[in-house]
Amino acid sequence: MSLIVRRGTFWAASLSAILLLMSSHCLAGGNTGFYLGAGAGQLQGDKDFDDEAGLGKVFAGYNFGWLPFLDLGAELSYMNGSELHDHIDGHSASLEIDSWQAMGIAGLSFGPFGVYGKAGFADWDAERRGAGDLDRNFDGTDPVYGIGARLKLFDVTGRLEVERIDTGDIGNIDSLTGSVVYTF
Repeated sequence: MSLIVRRGTFWAASLSAILLLMSSHCLAGGNTGFYLGAGAGQLQGDKDFDDEAGLGKVFAGYNFGWLPFLDLGAELSYMNGSELHDHIDGHSASLEIDSWQAMGIAGLSFGPFGVYGKAGFADWDAERRGAGDLDRNFDGTDPVYGIGARLKLFDVTGRLEVERIDTGDIGNIDSLTGSVVYTF
């Protein structure tokens, strides 16, 4: 009889745990809906401009929240970097970059904490300035991808992410950004 009671208790406890995990509160992904955000960070150049500079970023997106623990969304962003400095052919030069980006986002949500990956395309412009005939404008549309983590506190979410614009003309442009996001 004691074995039957223990098995019954085990199954009752297991069923209770499953029902608790299936409640919408525990399975809710990240915030569903439209969001706006802004951030600042650091930009790292490549090739001729192996330097670091500051950057500012604004973005808007939508998180679909269709599946538990899974965040799916789309995001549009604008990034403006400060000048990267280096020397080309013995002359001092600078490179300033700005970019419009469209990306899809997929991530895992663990309550207030989440991790995500993003990929899409960046339409970028770069102005190279320097002595002699170094002045030149570059532009292109190239792949952009990144990874990030988020933490929600009250109605605001903080994000930390790393992204790379994979350009052929000026080398890779890497960024590290800390952002604040508000979901409507």
